Amino acid sequence: MKTLITMPDYFDESSRNIFQELGEVDIIEYSRDLRESVLNIIEDYSILAIKVDLKIDKEMLDKASNLKVIASATTGVNHIDLDYAKQKGVEVIFLKGTNTSSTAEYVFAMLFSLYRRVYPARNILLQGIWDRVTFIGSSLDGKTFGIVGLGKIGRHVAKIANGFGMKVVAYDPYLSESVFRENNVEKKELGDLLKVSDVVTLHTFLNEETRKMFDMSKFKLMKENAVLINCSRGEIVNDEDLVKALKEKVIAGAALDVFDVEPIDGNHILVQGAKVLKNLIISPHLAGSTNESIKESGKYVAEKTKAFLRGS
Repeated sequence: MKTLITMPDYFDESSRNIFQELGEVDIIEYSRDLRESVLNIIEDYSILAIKVDLKIDKEMLDKASNLKVIASATTGVNHIDLDYAKQKGVEVIFLKGTNTSSTAEYVFAMLFSLYRRVYPARNILLQGIWDRVTFIGSSLDGKTFGIVGLGKIGRHVAKIANGFGMKVVAYDPYLSESVFRENNVEKKELGDLLKVSDVVTLHTFLNEETRKMFDMSKFKLMKENAVLINCSRGEIVNDEDLVKALKEKVIAGAALDVFDVEPIDGNHILVQGAKVLKNLIISPHLAGSTNESIKESGKYVAEKTKAFLRGS
């Protein structure tokens, strides 16, 4: 049974050793033509170990005539056609919210980047300019922190926000009142949350209900000094509306780690926007990527793959 790993930096020696217990392991380095490279060889493999950088659609699954398992070291799986994979008899194994701390911590890295403006202050200082006025920031203590989606990651984010002395509110219509109480979070309807929150962070799965959920109508409900953080899925935000909202100062700032299509290039509206907007921060899907989380994520999906294939 052969395994193909498409993002070797995200599957370390410990996870590779588990896959090797099942048979031969091959590695293909990430490149811009990764998809075409995988399409050419996928029929030889029973296991495919991936991150979000490879889209598994009908074409890929039709080529993968011997595929038994897709091991995706990710929390979300909108890069995989789950229905067609099921039709083809391919098991999809993913994290299911087991990797929460790295993403939750990154939310606050993004928030501090917006609130305390460390990087632009550094750049000015490197130019020999001592400017303490332009970069006066904001405190978290006492602010209202709004969470859209109170799943495992959302709850971890709430725990950190509570630690900073923030009032935490959340919108999640699928959870009972007890979940909110247990996490020291006040339940809100989405519109009410947007009206009262100083920070809005997104932690919801992508589906037809949430696709482009955050458009101009939502931004106009937010405070003028509010900021938006998205470390969930890029398709939840309407990019054109967001850039317009930032330019017109409908909201004060945004920090995005995820995009509608990944990888994005220099022509993407958010890249172009970030070049001129000081209140827009973007990063290349790094929230779940720490040395510790990479090790644990790869090991988790490798172990689950082995258990599935061995019937345990």
